[in-house]
Amino acid sequence: MLYTGRYTSKFAPIVLVFSLLASTAFTSPTVTYAEEESTMVFGSDFEDATLQGWKPRIGGELLTVSNQTANDSTYSMLVEQRERSYYGPMLELVNVLERNEEYEFKAYVRLKEEPTENKTLQMTAYKNAGAESWNALDSVVIEKANWQQWHELKGQFQYSDNPAELNLFIETPYISEDTVDTLSFYVDNFTIKGAAPLVIEEQIPELKEHFEDDFPIGAAVYTWQMEGAYGELLKKHFNSLTATYEMKPKFISPAEGQYVFQAADRYVQFAEDNHMQIRGHALLWHIDAAEWMLKDSAGQPASRELLLDRIQSYIETVMTRYKGKVDAWDVVNEAIADNGGDENGMRISPFYTQIGPDYVEKAFEFARAADPDAKLYYNEYFTEVPEKRAYMYELVKGLKEKGLIDGVGLQSHYGLDSPPIEEIEKTLNMFIDLGLDIQITELDVDSGIPFGQTMPNDIAVKQAHRYKELFELYKEYKAHISSVTLWGLQDEKSYNNQAMLFDGKLQAKQAYWGLIDPSLLPVQTNRVASLAGTPTAGTVLAKEWSHAVLSKLKGSHSLSGTFRTLWDEDYLHVLVNVKDVTYHANDRIELFMDENNAKSSVYEQDDRHITLKRFGPAPNGIISKTREIPEGYSIEASIPWEIVQAALNADVGFDIRITDEASANGEQTIYWNDSTLSQQDDPSKFGIIQLDSMPKTAESVKGEAQIDGIMEAAWDQAAPFQLDVLNQPGGATAVARSMWSNDSLYLFIEVEDPIILTNGLNPWDQDSVEIFIDENHQRTAFYQYDDVQFRVNADNAATFGGGAAPSRLESAVTRTDIGYNVEVKIKFNSLQPIPGSAIGLDLQVNDDKGTGQNSNAKWNDPTNETWRNTSKFGILTFVWPE
Repeated sequence: MLYTGRYTSKFAPIVLVFSLLASTAFTSPTVTYAEEESTMVFGSDFEDATLQGWKPRIGGELLTVSNQTANDSTYSMLVEQRERSYYGPMLELVNVLERNEEYEFKAYVRLKEEPTENKTLQMTAYKNAGAESWNALDSVVIEKANWQQWHELKGQFQYSDNPAELNLFIETPYISEDTVDTLSFYVDNFTIKGAAPLVIEEQIPELKEHFEDDFPIGAAVYTWQMEGAYGELLKKHFNSLTATYEMKPKFISPAEGQYVFQAADRYVQFAEDNHMQIRGHALLWHIDAAEWMLKDSAGQPASRELLLDRIQSYIETVMTRYKGKVDAWDVVNEAIADNGGDENGMRISPFYTQIGPDYVEKAFEFARAADPDAKLYYNEYFTEVPEKRAYMYELVKGLKEKGLIDGVGLQSHYGLDSPPIEEIEKTLNMFIDLGLDIQITELDVDSGIPFGQTMPNDIAVKQAHRYKELFELYKEYKAHISSVTLWGLQDEKSYNNQAMLFDGKLQAKQAYWGLIDPSLLPVQTNRVASLAGTPTAGTVLAKEWSHAVLSKLKGSHSLSGTFRTLWDEDYLHVLVNVKDVTYHANDRIELFMDENNAKSSVYEQDDRHITLKRFGPAPNGIISKTREIPEGYSIEASIPWEIVQAALNADVGFDIRITDEASANGEQTIYWNDSTLSQQDDPSKFGIIQLDSMPKTAESVKGEAQIDGIMEAAWDQAAPFQLDVLNQPGGATAVARSMWSNDSLYLFIEVEDPIILTNGLNPWDQDSVEIFIDENHQRTAFYQYDDVQFRVNADNAATFGGGAAPSRLESAVTRTDIGYNVEVKIKFNSLQPIPGSAIGLDLQVNDDKGTGQNSNAKWNDPTNETWRNTSKFGILTFVWPE
């Protein structure tokens, strides 16, 4: 039936109760519940065999009432004849919903036919109040195998203005105009109810006040996030504002001679009313360009002169309107390519093609002339990738020399583990050294947990610590960072995964408390692999240590240290290096072990606290040796297992503290895991070392070769290592050799494969060689920033994964009587190899056997996860020639 009346039902909105411990100390909120009434506003179940108000959005869609399937009754709505992703059913809501009320939308959807791959359906609220906005309320991925099941879409919506149009769409997600997704689907049991009102936490500290002595804190928002409870959250915590989309050319100038300023005006007015700064994002971007600019009156690509005239007119018009009101402008956004750019790394965009590489400089010239007092920025992502960073450096250096730029915007879309904080700091220093201001413009930390799913507590804690370390770094450089903006206000359906400081209910997450009061955070549990091995005793450090995974300690800038571990059935072997140029009697290393990893909060029989002094004997039963090394000292210790029997894949609780007794800054202590430094009392805060097997190892000898696919004499010094077939018998095999130079890795791979085929649909189904590199040798179950995958097929066509890029690869392939040879030179990302150091490496040969079957030969990793998991790579050690 069609329902437009009102009835009541029970729901339980969250009421938050806070306990104030002290003037600046807060506990995490306690959650209680209270019952209130919710109201049915609209419902359609199609049981009267009519569409009940639904109509085609575009006009060509076919909407019918069907009895072929239904969610829980007889009829549903069938949607067919869709020509694009945004074709589908539409429900007009302008006379259904009331301003400043929160509503909950719910619908059930099902596919009509089995798809060839997983499909996504989305529920979107559209509003036109002078400016258009689209709010994706919810989406659901329908797995191919579950196409006959009904799936729920559910989301909340609120508005506060007077829209001329207010519609609901059910569609497939929009990607581009070229995206064609014509799947047919059913809709049933659609309802709109009054939702529990969103309430922000008024009592918690304001972010903008917390960082008032450091930099403004901003948020990028949609227009609807300036309304209702969202707007209250925005006003409470932030003093800088960015329009997520509506100040980009596509939205401000949708057609020639037409300017739509309503949305942009709202942002500027909101900022003025609430004493906020506002960033203008962005004057020129190849994605959300004003596409009419790119064509002339005949529909052909606009000439250089015409396109420059249009860009200049647009920049002058927009900047003049907001002169003195917008604090900073992203003049050009994302002009550097990830890969496939020109010789200077420039992205081959329509602006590049139709104007030339100087289009960036021209845009800055137009902006500087339009408003000489405005602060002008170049905005970019992946600025921690050394190659892309170097191209960006040269671009903005030229602009700086001509007085056209004031700073750079570092977007800063990060993961939980990458990029490493060291690379982020390198990026800051590179552009600071140019004399440029820094703005962090689009910060988020992707949790990897999709919106709508419960975030595990360990992920929430990890995200909080990641935000904490980022803001600690930003505060160190606050003299050069004039603004930090988060790319969103709260977790929502967007391209990232629960990446914000506030959740979908506008409540503070652990990530928020990581900034306000890190002492409230649980200790994050670090995990590292300990490989099986017994280091050879002697005065010289055993070569086995080069295979061990290195971990860094933290907690001080004046003291630093690293450790590695190996294990055998009798001992846990630990090697600790300390950078400490001063000498004091009580300089010490403390090791903490929880052999059964029980995570007890008090010491048990298997828990141990071992102190190794820089000067003095080791405790009874501990074998140790101290060595003086450049700028510090090293202690190698073998600790006997006492309670448990060491076993492969076992987890052992472990932590380490290093203390410099009397540094210039007083006693300094660094640690691996427990930041509270309570290791002597509480084993539950230890990290974990996982006992793992020693993988295959090989050596890479210092040397260089011409990349031509021919094995020259230089390769004779490199010892070969074998790649063996994992599955289908009789598949291709290979022998590999390796050399290294100061900036590159060389590999020569001889593939034995009598039948060579490269016409497979997927590159991994073709006869090819894959090279996997883990530069920092961390052996993680996921790819970090340094981890790469290069694939070269038998025709020398390359494809890439992880952080790999075409500009880092030089390759050659030659055919042989028994197969083919692949020779490659791969530039390191940031590694500076030295003899005795090591990287993670694996190699794979893909063999299309021509019978519908494929086989793989690998060096070390027996799984099919090498493309996303580095924990089973082999180890390649750099050595001098003999």
